[in-house]
Amino acid sequence: MAQYLKQDVRDRILDAAVRSFAESGYVAATMRQIAKAAGLSSGNVYRYFGGKEDLFAAALPTNFLTTFDSLVRRRVRSLRGVRDVASLAPNADFYLVSEELLRFCIDYRLRVVVLLSRSSGSVHASFGERMVRQLVNMAVEHARSIGHGRRLTAPERFALEQIYRNFVVAMAQILTNYDDESRIRSSLRRFERYHLAGLKSFFEGDAP
Repeated sequence: MAQYLKQDVRDRILDAAVRSFAESGYVAATMRQIAKAAGLSSGNVYRYFGGKEDLFAAALPTNFLTTFDSLVRRRVRSLRGVRDVASLAPNADFYLVSEELLRFCIDYRLRVVVLLSRSSGSVHASFGERMVRQLVNMAVEHARSIGHGRRLTAPERFALEQIYRNFVVAMAQILTNYDDESRIRSSLRRFERYHLAGLKSFFEGDAP
C-alpha cells in the first residue's frame, strides 16, 4: 500500500529538528529526541526522512546558505569607499541591506544559530569558520577602498581573525538568547556599533 505523506507533518518534523539542533547541537540531537519534540513516534519520522543527515539537509538546504552568504557579502561591500557609517543617508544601500540581513536572521533565527554555532559534525560544520575568513578578506578589501592599503602583518591578520570569530560567536549568542524581535534588534545594533568602531580603530592605528 502506498504511503501518503502530509506536508504539515513534514513541516512539524523539520521545526522540531531545528529546535533540537539549536538546543543540543547536531551531534547530540537524536531522531528519538526530534520525534518526541514533534509529538510523533520515531517510526513515523523515518517515514519522512531517512535519518538525521537527511533531516539536517532539509532544514538547512543549499539555497538557505547561499542566501545568508549573499546578504552578508552585500552588506560588507555596500560600505566600499565609506570612511564613516554615520555619514550615510538613512536610505543608503548599507542600511537597506542591513535591514534585509537582520530580517532574515529574525525570521530564521534558530536555523542561523544552528548554522553558525551548532553544526559541528554535520556537512556544514565549516560554515562558521569559512564566514570568518570571508569577513576578514572583505574587511581588508574595504580598508584598501578607503586608503588603508598597507599589507597586514601576520599578528595583525591573526588579531583580525579573532575579531571576526568573536563577531560570529556573538551574533549566534544574541540570536540564541533572545526570541523577541525588539531585543534582538537592540542587542545587535549596539554590538554592531561597537564592532564598527573597533574596526575603524584597528585599520587607522599606527603601523608597526
